[in-house]
Amino acid sequence: MVSGMKIGAWSWHWKINEMSADEHIILRSVRQTATENHKECPAHHETEAIDYATAHVFERKSVVPEHELLETALVYHRGQTDLPRLKAALAQSAQLVATENGYSTREILATELALIAAVTEGKEAVPPLNFSHRPAGWLSEDQQAALQQVLQSPDRITSLRGLAGTGKTTTLKELKAACEKAGYSLRLCAPTAAATDVLRQEGFEAVTLASLLQRELELADKTVVVLDEAGAVGIDDMRRLFELTKSQRLILCGDTGQHASVARGDALRILEDHSPYAFGRLTQIRRQRRADYRRAVELAANGETTAAFAQLERMGAVSELGLEELHAAAARTYLSVVEKRKTALLVAPTWAEIEALNEKVRRTLKERGQLQGEEQEFRVFDSLSWTEAQKRDPRQYQPGLVLQFHQPARGFARHESVEVDLATEDSLRLRRADGSVSSLRLDSGRACFEVGEWRILPIAPGDKLLLQANRSRQFINGELVEVKALAGQSILLSDGRALPPDYRAFTHGYAVTSHAAQGKTVDEVLIVASSRSLPAVHREQFYVSISRGRQRCHVFTDDQDLLRAHIANSSIRTAAVEAVATPKTRRALVRQLLAWAENFRRLVSLGQVLRQPMSPQKPIAWTRKVRRHHRYEYHHHSRTLRV
Repeated sequence: MVSGMKIGAWSWHWKINEMSADEHIILRSVRQTATENHKECPAHHETEAIDYATAHVFERKSVVPEHELLETALVYHRGQTDLPRLKAALAQSAQLVATENGYSTREILATELALIAAVTEGKEAVPPLNFSHRPAGWLSEDQQAALQQVLQSPDRITSLRGLAGTGKTTTLKELKAACEKAGYSLRLCAPTAAATDVLRQEGFEAVTLASLLQRELELADKTVVVLDEAGAVGIDDMRRLFELTKSQRLILCGDTGQHASVARGDALRILEDHSPYAFGRLTQIRRQRRADYRRAVELAANGETTAAFAQLERMGAVSELGLEELHAAAARTYLSVVEKRKTALLVAPTWAEIEALNEKVRRTLKERGQLQGEEQEFRVFDSLSWTEAQKRDPRQYQPGLVLQFHQPARGFARHESVEVDLATEDSLRLRRADGSVSSLRLDSGRACFEVGEWRILPIAPGDKLLLQANRSRQFINGELVEVKALAGQSILLSDGRALPPDYRAFTHGYAVTSHAAQGKTVDEVLIVASSRSLPAVHREQFYVSISRGRQRCHVFTDDQDLLRAHIANSSIRTAAVEAVATPKTRRALVRQLLAWAENFRRLVSLGQVLRQPMSPQKPIAWTRKVRRHHRYEYHHHSRTLRV
């Protein structure tokens, strides 16, 4: 009997003998190049590789396992370094911090601690916004209690935590009225253009967080900054906001149970879990009209997704079908809802599933004659979602890739799209739409373009599109629009607008991701999650998906048991303060932070009390009441702080 090793050796020998002459030449060339590169290995290669890996992986995570850093570093200098030397360079890196879960960076840890310190410093540091305000009687008990928590708080940084569909907008309107009555002005912002647009539609003057931070406006002393959808803000932008508003009141509105930011760090969750952060809670869900459906959303909002799924099963709102029938059934249900002139969303976890659903819906519409007029093919931009480190690395670029500029840069116009013709050591040769060629030097600064590919998208009058890029206030990333007519390279929309020839960031919009669905409300929401997409399913994705509907929710899957298991998993990312080497180190670190912040807070509180004009009605009682309440809150949080 031949051993497994001998069989493997014989099989490899047979494959070598079966190779053509050209394949032998290629193999010898690869071996020679790898050998030469390995011999040439300069000592700085390991440092360069670790620096690149650090910039790449920590753009979207705060803590990563060692193997992820090493894998990225090995690929960066493939064939020019080896694992032992990379491990040694990793251990010697001055910017990295070893943790129980792998590595973080000193910058990330410092940023997280700065956020915690800012909240701690702000405890009992300011007079209440409007202590005597009586909320409108038509508000619910939880809305009134949440408002009073914020209006009566002497903390500089406070929050309204609202679950999906709890009437946060109504509460914000009452908050605005109460603040203005006391002489304060509200400045609202949100992390995305879509969330900002929702605020504007509700009558608020609002800007994106990026716009607020870029302008670095001088804020008046009696300005109250309100950040909506704060759960979708990373630690770096949150720290910049804290620095901008260090002399103003700041109110964070968000729900940490929904999707977090793409950028690194779940800032709001870190504050909730690791600082003496006090917030008003909106707990009564109003969006869902049926009690049984509302109960399912309540369970999901509280993290009990398995129980929420069981509730949907009892409602008959889960269908298990074969893979072939799955998309067809979801498409039929979607179209039947739309035919009743109701609003509907198809939500799926992956783009592969979304494209399959979009194709199924369009095919059915064509068969019914509901996509009228001649179909036309458009070349659209499909982003590759590169990190900044990838954009700076010329070796990442291949001919045919597309750069789409979102800001003017070195002779390239805003919104211009160009194709990569050639990548050199530190620059790109780019071909413009008119055929001319220009160069772009890659430097260490933040890139003002996205990298992607062209793909062909067929469009007909009647199609629904999902917009995927912002353009001032005219077009919003995540917006759903309907095509009325095609006019050359322009697309006329049913609302009177037109997508110009240089706006090519869109796709079919019948099915969307849960990220695109967040913030939207429809009559019926239909969730599709086949076994092929389950790795992208988690607790937060499920909660966001099922909570979009007013009247009905229905789940389509080909494996109920597997889906039930996946929705119990959370996508919460580990914070650096949660992963620092040992529990003893963590406790000592936080103790030092809180001791320093407590001393600072006492000085600030004393100064505020001495400067504050006392109300003629019960001034002493008010001071004692507020201080007694918040002293308890502060020490309670300090004792139960989990790091």
